[in-house]
Amino acid sequence: MASASSSAIVVEDFAAEFAEKPRTREFVAAMKRWGLDPKEKAMFLMTEVPDNVRLSSRNIGTLKMHTPRTLNLYDILDADKLVLTQGAVDYLNQRYGADYTGSDDEDEEEGVVDSEEGKSLVL
Repeated sequence: MASASSSAIVVEDFAAEFAEKPRTREFVAAMKRWGLDPKEKAMFLMTEVPDNVRLSSRNIGTLKMHTPRTLNLYDILDADKLVLTQGAVDYLNQRYGADYTGSDDEDEEEGVVDSEEGKSLVL
């Protein structure tokens, strides 16, 4: 099993690349630029999935597109790679994260910290 850091990547919002016309070939090329294999299961999390992005990615059978509203545990666990836009990471941190100020404990996992306020989701 791969580590979480190699299974999840954060990318800049790419919706503008598909604003003119939906093209699956260009979506596959973008996946390859991000180091993703289109044959592996990937789950994308965006704050909003524009129509042209949805149309560009719908013919890739190994890919799932989600927003925070449609996110589900099965698709997260079933994916080989998780791809989050920076906006989605910011949303998750605002919604579920806590302010992380550091820790003196060496036992805690990197990036996930229990605190009185909640759990940090900083990626």
